[in-house]
Amino acid sequence: MRADQRGFAAKTRGSLEAGRSVTIVTYGDSITAGFAVRRGFPSFWREKLQNKYPKAKIELVNSGISGDTTLDGLARLDWSVLSYEPDLVTINFGINDCVLGLDLAEFEENFVEMVRRIRSGPASEVLLLSSQPLETPPYDKWVQDYYQAVERVALEMDVGFVDVFGAWMERVNLGTPLGSLILSGLDHPNEAGYRIIAEELMKLF
Repeated sequence: MRADQRGFAAKTRGSLEAGRSVTIVTYGDSITAGFAVRRGFPSFWREKLQNKYPKAKIELVNSGISGDTTLDGLARLDWSVLSYEPDLVTINFGINDCVLGLDLAEFEENFVEMVRRIRSGPASEVLLLSSQPLETPPYDKWVQDYYQAVERVALEMDVGFVDVFGAWMERVNLGTPLGSLILSGLDHPNEAGYRIIAEELMKLF
């Protein structure tokens, strides 16, 4: 993660440091929802934030729904995100769009529109997340195009980008077996995998 990514969470970080109330919405698909695990990354992340900023009152709303694509993300944005008037929103879609064959250009446009609508509402800070590597070919290759599209949108819209894929691959390249971070046969993170995502988010805080 580039050091300048910290600037995209500066307002929220300042509120946490000051011990104020902060509302965070994690928005996305089953990776955000925490499919088939007791605790997903939002739970680990909130715990880490609360430990670091014990005086702050942190409300973290998990608005992840399994199976969602960016089309679903646009359809439910008002009630799943904007209604909470959050200080910070994380957005994480991509794997379902890839598997279902949503056109890459449309996927990118949907991300742009989500960011636009959030900015025109409660002026939330926004962090876009890629997702983890997959074990299932050929999606393990195809999905990387979608992750790169998320990073392009972050640059275009001047919002934060958290490179979850890169963080996982760094560990894999150092010898951690990919299968040790993924639920067997499901291509979803286990709790060890989710901890990596929370750790990457904490680099901004």
